[in-house]
Amino acid sequence: MNQKEFAVRIGVLQGTLSDIERGVCLPSWETIIALRGRFNCDLIGF
Repeated sequence: MNQKEFAVRIGVLQGTLSDIERGVCLPSWETIIALRGRFNCDLIGF
């Protein structure tokens, strides 16, 4: 899965995802919850 596909799956713009990856901004709680729901990952460590 590329960055664009991943961004679509979690409901953010590709540019926003790029900014999160580069540490320019932090993900919103909505994005974190989307990650948890979509990929069944743990929120510990966020």
